[in-house]
Amino acid sequence: MAKKLERFGKYLLLDHILDGGMNRIFRARYLGDTASKICAIKVVLPQYSSDPAFKTMFMDEIKVTFGLLHPNIVQTYDYGTHQKQLYVAMEYCDGKNLKEYLDKLIEKKFVFPVEICTYIITQVCQGLHYAHTLTDKLTGKKCNIIHRDISPHNIMLTYDGAVKVIDFGIAKADSNSEATQAGTIKGKLSYLAPEYLEGKDLDPRYDQFAVGITLWELLCSRKLFKAKNDIAVLKLIQECDVPKPSAINPKVPKELDEIVLKCLSKDREKRFENLDQMNRALIRFLYSKYPDFNSTDLGFFAKELFKEDINKDKEKLYAFGKVDIAPYIDDLKREQSGQKVTGSKVTQTEVDPSKKVSEASKKENKLFDFGFEKEEKNKTRTKTKSKPGDLRIKAMPRRSKTSITVVKKELLDTKDNSFSETEIGPAEKVQRKEKGSGNLLKLASFLLIAGVGYFSYTKYFSHEDPSKVKNQGRSVSSIPSGDGKESRKKEVGKYKLVLDNFDKFKQKVFVNNTKSTINILGEIEGVKKGKYTIRVEEKGKEHFIKTISVSGGPEVVHVEIPQMKEMKFAYVITSGKCNKGELIFNLLGENRSEGVPIKSSNGIAFPVDEDIDGNAIETQVEVFFKPDGEDLERRVRLVFEREDALIDLCDYI
Repeated sequence: MAKKLERFGKYLLLDHILDGGMNRIFRARYLGDTASKICAIKVVLPQYSSDPAFKTMFMDEIKVTFGLLHPNIVQTYDYGTHQKQLYVAMEYCDGKNLKEYLDKLIEKKFVFPVEICTYIITQVCQGLHYAHTLTDKLTGKKCNIIHRDISPHNIMLTYDGAVKVIDFGIAKADSNSEATQAGTIKGKLSYLAPEYLEGKDLDPRYDQFAVGITLWELLCSRKLFKAKNDIAVLKLIQECDVPKPSAINPKVPKELDEIVLKCLSKDREKRFENLDQMNRALIRFLYSKYPDFNSTDLGFFAKELFKEDINKDKEKLYAFGKVDIAPYIDDLKREQSGQKVTGSKVTQTEVDPSKKVSEASKKENKLFDFGFEKEEKNKTRTKTKSKPGDLRIKAMPRRSKTSITVVKKELLDTKDNSFSETEIGPAEKVQRKEKGSGNLLKLASFLLIAGVGYFSYTKYFSHEDPSKVKNQGRSVSSIPSGDGKESRKKEVGKYKLVLDNFDKFKQKVFVNNTKSTINILGEIEGVKKGKYTIRVEEKGKEHFIKTISVSGGPEVVHVEIPQMKEMKFAYVITSGKCNKGELIFNLLGENRSEGVPIKSSNGIAFPVDEDIDGNAIETQVEVFFKPDGEDLERRVRLVFEREDALIDLCDYI
């Protein structure tokens, strides 16, 4: 299949990412002799590239972004004109914008975890504060940059967990050539701040308001200022009556409510002094409420949410990686040297790698000479078809003392067991002087290659037990079938359990009393048909327990986790001096058994009774202990005198 790729100057356009009203954005590969890089190219359409007003606006964006160098802002690499079209080359973000994340979560009926939302906005605050306070290194003057278009559309999240602010296209800065005309609205309507509608001069607190709207929408999974028409939206912004996020999402703590409402104050004097102050407040909240949170959690979240898209895109990139860029680089060099170039489109034909040696490997092999030369140019050689396992040998001439002879053999195709010879040799060739010596050398070469060939054949093609052979660096594992006569792969269930409202950072999930591995979206994949008891534990909360049956129904089974009420607990642990056995008990309606000694360092949590005022009172619990090697169960009565009491089971058994 022929694959046509277009070269745009020193960039090879791989695929089309996005169509803007005035430009097109491509994923591209920088064409370099020794290194290449994936980047994003924004190419302005010809009719706008020739428009003086648009050129001015384009250069204003370049002046703002070219000097920005921050991990939370997409970097600009290059800009210019090619074929009468303006373009800018930027850092490529391998991910999705925040709006796409929101849409995907709504589709899955899942809400952004509070800690993930908070972390994303801390990164946005850091990037924007850097832009707000940037100083020109050459003049010492403040740039006074205001983004003016912050929204979920212009915040990129990479699959590796990086957060990047993009699109400073309408940014306000002292470097702008022209002022905004009166009556012109710049930015997305639903993310304007009240002072913009009042005609006040804008400062960095304008971006803070848009950041606050974005955080509110992440927490609530809906738009803040939404109405039937634009006039109604503007009226909502002027009123600026913002509900607390916790009124819509009960998982939002009141401390976060206060931060959100502060940055969404109608009076900008009541907002944070700057985005650094807002960032500090968010960081304090994040690690006080979620001390175990790590920035890598965002990467795990992204990869779980878009794993299908990631796998598809990997295949595309691997295919692009196989494209030979040498013809494109040669074409570029001819263009740069002033030679006539026939066209920027080159057809790359894909061929079977077993039938063609790449140009790169050919060039590499020219550095050497195997020594397999034709005895005489005028003689013709009889061609014979190779059979499986046959080796093709060429006569090897006698070498001088300064020459180095290397014999190399490559396995190209395991289907026909054919081998190819690679010729390498010294810088200058020598002629064979003595026929007898040449024949002796040929014989020695034949014996050497035959020996290596036999070793390779026995290694790669011997019929050994598959369970003992490593295939391409990975062990071939097998599970014996019931009769033990043949191997078969482990059966994987086709069903998926989805726990709605699951909080990975606070909750533990047990399926049939076994702790389950569950991703950040609350999904358990590979579930087979059967009956399952699901238990969700959260510190200080009553356990959620539900028994479900998975049968021939839908392949995705949803289990909604409700808001669990608060409960007081005491804990049963074991010291190192315990009898071994099994502990059998009923806890919150679930029949359970645990091995003794108890493995969990936190022990087993048993609820404690409360009085009318909510204070813990003495509680008695009956459990049964079955020692190893005995059939008789012993009844054990445990007494918890207070909340958080620790009972050593070893004292009772």
